[in-house]
Amino acid sequence: MSENPHDVDAARARIAAARARLFGTLGQVQERLSPVNLAQDAVETAAQGVATVARKGAEAVRSRPLAAAGIAATIGLVMARGWIGDILAKRHETRDPATGLKRKGKKGSS
Repeated sequence: MSENPHDVDAARARIAAARARLFGTLGQVQERLSPVNLAQDAVETAAQGVATVARKGAEAVRSRPLAAAGIAATIGLVMARGWIGDILAKRHETRDPATGLKRKGKKGSS
């Protein structure tokens, strides 16, 4: 069986083209998987997620403003509970007509 030299040359050309495509694809994969590109993709994805959440939140507030105000007020009260507790605790202290308001924990007052 004799081989046609044109067939061998054509096969070598196909091999060279396949090798070039393979190395081109490998180069693209390496570029996509570089740390800089991965970090940039992560930042872009996170930014899109935050923008989506913000947009949905704004739509929810526009559609139900009273519920949003109630939630905001509840969060504010929970965050200020220590300050509110201090104010209410001072209301229950008794007054001594001679010395004024009794203060707990200070020296010199009874």
